[in-house]
Amino acid sequence: MKYCAACHDPEDPSNHIKFLQADTTAGIQHLRGIWGSTAAQLRNRTMPPSDEDQPSEQERLQLAQWIDDHLRATACELGPYAGNVTTRRLNRQEYENTIRDLVGPELGYHETLPTDGGGGEGFNNNGETLFLPPMLMERYVEAAQDILDAAIVTPALRKTFSGDQLIPQGKAQANGARLLKPGQELTAGTVIYVSGDYELTVDVRNAQKKELRLVLKLDGLPADRFKLSSKYEEQSFSTTVRLNRGFHAIAVENPQAQPNVELLRLKVKELGIKRPKEAQKFHDRIFQANDGKYAQDRDAATKLIHQFASRAFRRPVNDDELKPFFALYDRAVSRNDPYEECVKLALKGILISPHFLFRIEATPKSSELQRISDYELATRLSYFLWSSMPDQHLFDLAKEGKLHQTPVLKAEVQRMLHDPKADAFFETFTGQWLGTKEVGGSISPINGQYRDIYSSELAANFRAEAVQLTTYIARENRSIIDFLDADYSFLNDRLAKHYGLPQLKGRQLRKVEVDNGQRGGLLGLGGVHMVTSYPQRSSPVLRGAWVLETLLGTPVPSPPADIPALPKKVSSKDSTTFRQKLEKHRDNPSCAACHDLIDPIGFGLDNYDLLGRWRDKTENGKPVDATGILPSGEKFAGPVELKKILLSRKQEFTRHFSRKVLGYALGRSLEDPDSCTIESLVTSLEKNGYRCQTLIEEIVLSIPFGYRQLATTPAHPSH
Repeated sequence: MKYCAACHDPEDPSNHIKFLQADTTAGIQHLRGIWGSTAAQLRNRTMPPSDEDQPSEQERLQLAQWIDDHLRATACELGPYAGNVTTRRLNRQEYENTIRDLVGPELGYHETLPTDGGGGEGFNNNGETLFLPPMLMERYVEAAQDILDAAIVTPALRKTFSGDQLIPQGKAQANGARLLKPGQELTAGTVIYVSGDYELTVDVRNAQKKELRLVLKLDGLPADRFKLSSKYEEQSFSTTVRLNRGFHAIAVENPQAQPNVELLRLKVKELGIKRPKEAQKFHDRIFQANDGKYAQDRDAATKLIHQFASRAFRRPVNDDELKPFFALYDRAVSRNDPYEECVKLALKGILISPHFLFRIEATPKSSELQRISDYELATRLSYFLWSSMPDQHLFDLAKEGKLHQTPVLKAEVQRMLHDPKADAFFETFTGQWLGTKEVGGSISPINGQYRDIYSSELAANFRAEAVQLTTYIARENRSIIDFLDADYSFLNDRLAKHYGLPQLKGRQLRKVEVDNGQRGGLLGLGGVHMVTSYPQRSSPVLRGAWVLETLLGTPVPSPPADIPALPKKVSSKDSTTFRQKLEKHRDNPSCAACHDLIDPIGFGLDNYDLLGRWRDKTENGKPVDATGILPSGEKFAGPVELKKILLSRKQEFTRHFSRKVLGYALGRSLEDPDSCTIESLVTSLEKNGYRCQTLIEEIVLSIPFGYRQLATTPAHPSH
């Protein structure tokens, strides 16, 4: 109370940080996130404000340590916590991958559907942000049709309309032809099942052998005009048109002031449908074809629809649930649609069902822990590690009721991590955790002195370099501390040249030992330095804030609104370095509290330019000064010594990294009661050499991953 009550008096209605409401150690339990932030701010010397009375250094560290120790020791006193079950829409990456594994085609919906916003722990799989606005639902309806058209090969359309099949109806001549009088048109209606190119052919008889003109109309509009020769009686004319799925009216018109013409027949022929190369394989898998043959009756359709729905909904289905989809099938049958189209309509209904588009779990019935079903567990596991639906092996284990068993779950984690589908996890998690997914997109230095060095290929290598590091640490079960200080990097010829390292051959990234102190770990990644720079200069502030927030989990507040922004460009004519500008900036007491913490870390990385290359001079040609002094008094020079300081704080990194992976796995915001799980994860990592697979296995075996419960009172977000 001595140093805090003046601003944080719990009785003061203007005070929004109410950590002092906890007047006993038991009260701290219900405000764990705020008290954790209090300890961090004490340790970082950002609180109390610099113009207020300060505790001695010993008091500061003792109190911060007591808070940390108390929070860790009491993390599980509130009892096990599963958290709220959030019904969530598949994000666009999950949708694309699920369609791939369920139907077959990969049509790029992870790029063409609207971008999913991040939430919770910073990932775009957070159920609290995955809404379904009407415009997106329209896209899903269109996508379902396109997906099934690409995967199901409907027999090619070849249709001939004789004269007596044209409208308006009339009597055909003995040869089957219809008399087309001046000013009259005859029409044939046809259903196009798949959008594509079609040939329309008109066969006529010009009995009077005169030069005449006919007009071919498509849906009431002229599509082509034909000139009849006076040399021949029977003549044929063709044209190619692009027809979309649906009903089309094809008509032939005989203009006024011309003699009668006999219309013999009108033909529609499918020319080309754009489908994936493997369309026939997808088709045969859906219809369970044997040498290209499959039954085409109601019983076969019933079995197919039932199996497809069960996989699409990721659980067993009953007959009542399937009635709407059988009704769609029957409707198509009543229209005399081809068998494949009848099935396609039913499957389209499944692909736009909420049970496909959303991950829906049973609602908890009490505040007691309830184990989720094995099918729900299979779904949680597959979308965690694959960003896609369970495979048949997971479904089989769920059906047998074995998946929740600890040895089985551990074995599945091993199998799934080494499956190529786990690349989706490594890429998605890494890109969003580090921010490197934006490299080459919203982060592209296309102007200024770097435009001739930067390229889209270099940006792609930067993104891949970060992903490869995560992939290696996870699949090889390395220590997560390698993220802070590894003696290896993942390079190819382009990156080695860019970083000034010994020459490599080939564009494939491979593990390379490094020992020059410039590479290895996250701080040596070019993508990280692009993310933490402006388009025309590096930024010690962005880099320091990135290390604090991304690696140590220390929140960095936004600058006060009334503080002028720092320049985003450095002039070569400027006599002062950017470091000197920052030191002057810190003279403002409103800036000093945060910048004293942020800037020294950024200075330690100043040997890297905005593209991650090593340098000895800054943008304006001044010598780099990579020394720093933290508020704790710790001094360092350059990234090698900065890494040593980060290694001394590996528990903070371990806790934050565990939190990030847990938040990604659960797809929700973490709350104060989740502290028990987080501390359990940290303890397991400490006991097992910080091995990455230990973390993943422990998350999969954790209470919030495998259970549900009804929340009795809203939990506070965890800070």
